[in-house]
Amino acid sequence: MLKKYHFLLFVLFLSSLNAQISVRFEVTVNDVADSEAVYIVGNHPGLGGWNPSKIKMSKENEILWKYTLNLERKGTLEYKFTKGSWNNEAVGPDGIKKPNFVTSVTSDTTIKISLCCWGKMTGSEFKGQITGNVEYIRNLGEGEILPRDVIILLPAGYDKSNHHYPVLYMHDGQNIFDPSTVGFGVDWQVDEALDSLNRQGVVKDMIVVGINNSVNRSAEYSHSPLGAAYMKFVTQKVKPLIDSLYRTKPGREFTWTAGSSMGGLISFMLLWEYNDIFSIAGSFSPAFKIAEFDYVSIVKKTSQPKRNFKLYIDNGGMGLEARLQPGIDKMISTLEELGYKKDSDFFVTIDPEAEHNEAAWAKRIPNFLMKMFGK
Repeated sequence: MLKKYHFLLFVLFLSSLNAQISVRFEVTVNDVADSEAVYIVGNHPGLGGWNPSKIKMSKENEILWKYTLNLERKGTLEYKFTKGSWNNEAVGPDGIKKPNFVTSVTSDTTIKISLCCWGKMTGSEFKGQITGNVEYIRNLGEGEILPRDVIILLPAGYDKSNHHYPVLYMHDGQNIFDPSTVGFGVDWQVDEALDSLNRQGVVKDMIVVGINNSVNRSAEYSHSPLGAAYMKFVTQKVKPLIDSLYRTKPGREFTWTAGSSMGGLISFMLLWEYNDIFSIAGSFSPAFKIAEFDYVSIVKKTSQPKRNFKLYIDNGGMGLEARLQPGIDKMISTLEELGYKKDSDFFVTIDPEAEHNEAAWAKRIPNFLMKMFGK
């Protein structure tokens, strides 16, 4: 009898390991015509991977829309709602786009949200614009790393010179140059910032490589097996390819990386774990320690000598930015405990009024470029 009891407990234990977490969304919303629908969009494949027209919710009645997402494990969801395009995204009563909804999911839950208004693009649909000369490498992937495009911004005069250039590798590549590929309508405007600063002669010329993300973004940009695979992909696949195709300065002194949110985390991870390759990182709104992500403890446990690098940490103060700040503070204090000096080894910029989005990072990218790469 006792053996059967233990066997039953074991079966229940295995069942609990395989059990999915059910997340039920119930959205109450106005102003949806009979010919329209409500779509949920977010950072999980089951939320469309930020495709605004992929996941249509089920209409229960004139004002209630529902959708159920099944998760394999606990996690943090970021999401928004549209009528099928970013031109018709849910906004506040003031007409301003809302920051991402964020929910940390640990068990079955129902999320109830009330939406009042929709943003509407007037005139013709906004078209993407890229300033400068860009080239593409299509469908680059390897092993567990899904194929994705890589976009390369070349400095002005590249084709008319024999100069070699440093390289800034940026993550979420579809968000940094071209507003038509962002999905949110506003990109980082790295190309415009560099064009302006180069014309003023205040920032070094550089090649910028934007590596697009995939549906596995959170895992690829965090301390996980897929994150380790992504870092190898960047250092052993992307960088050697860029060095072979373009006139780069391949040494660590001239190899840099930057990104935001989870991209800010993986930028620091590359700097920390591949310090023989990268010398500078820009971590915008980094997820150093929040929800299930905790890279602070990894850094705290280090037994290696002090590394030689320069780190730029940047955060806002509104919405998700405020929730990221405690983890950023813990990382800063941990670095100081390990002997790293503020304003020498690392630099911190905080904008209390800034939100967690590309428009906010675009405003602050010139400061990063001038601080870290100024002539």
